[in-house]
Amino acid sequence: MTRFLQQSLQELRRWVPEVDTQLRASLTLACIAASLLVVRCDREDDVVAADVPKVEIRAQVASAQTATAIASVDGRIATVDVAEGTTVQPGQLLATLNNASIERDLAHVRAQIAVAQQRLRDARRPIATSLILGDAGARERASAEILKNRETKRERYRELFKTRDVSKEELENAENEYAAALRDYLAEKERASIRVVQTDTSLLQLELDKARADETVVNERKTLLRVVAPIAGVVTRVHARIGESIFPRDPVVEIANNATVDVRGAIAPELVRYVRAGVPVEVKVFTVPPRKFTVPVKGVVPGPSGAVLVVDLPNPDGVLQVGQQAVITVK
Repeated sequence: MTRFLQQSLQELRRWVPEVDTQLRASLTLACIAASLLVVRCDREDDVVAADVPKVEIRAQVASAQTATAIASVDGRIATVDVAEGTTVQPGQLLATLNNASIERDLAHVRAQIAVAQQRLRDARRPIATSLILGDAGARERASAEILKNRETKRERYRELFKTRDVSKEELENAENEYAAALRDYLAEKERASIRVVQTDTSLLQLELDKARADETVVNERKTLLRVVAPIAGVVTRVHARIGESIFPRDPVVEIANNATVDVRGAIAPELVRYVRAGVPVEVKVFTVPPRKFTVPVKGVVPGPSGAVLVVDLPNPDGVLQVGQQAVITVK
């Protein structure tokens, strides 16, 4: 700043040598003010350039990924298929339950399906089958011809009986033959007029569809009797015991996955604005020897006295353990 003022005064003396002392003093003050303004602007630029400081946050390995397999329905433990220390994969069977009400409902809907199917088959079976075949007309004509002959014989025997040329028994036999022929003729005529009759099965089909839908619902409930692993990892604790009663949301098995660990560090409130999810940070964990990682920020969890910075670190060999100290550097 002094060099700048000296240069400014020299310029004033060279270009304005005739000005009086008062004017010269005024110009000197103006030059000093301008110099101070320039210096202030330079300092503001330095402050802006240093607006993103290097932040180091003390942290520690907080926890591995954990999950608890819980019961979705009430029941009784039937089998436990894992032990503590067992490595499991997502979806692997951990335990099974028994639930009498689900088994009862399943048996009930299956019986309803069987009944509905039988009723539908019976309704679809024709009430009568058509007997109008190729010789149906011939059979009716033959029975009509027999009836006519029996009627003629009956009338002739009636006349002969009046003159006592036939006995009463012979007349009765002729009457019976006519009656039998009439019966056969009427039966053949009725058979020839029979048609296939079908029953409306739409309502029965709806009942069957409803029973099948109920079966689907019960089967979905039955799948809840299988407790499976929500994540891959190692079984750290088995809560269930065979024969014990269990209720919804009761823990069955706890699983930990050490392939990834969380590192957490507290951030002062004035530093929260420099950190956000996705920003790459450098993490140094004080193992022996120390390990360094460059990973993105997983999240910033706000709290009453600041916030907590959370990052995930790979841990395929299981060296990183809960409680180990670390430093997170935000550049």
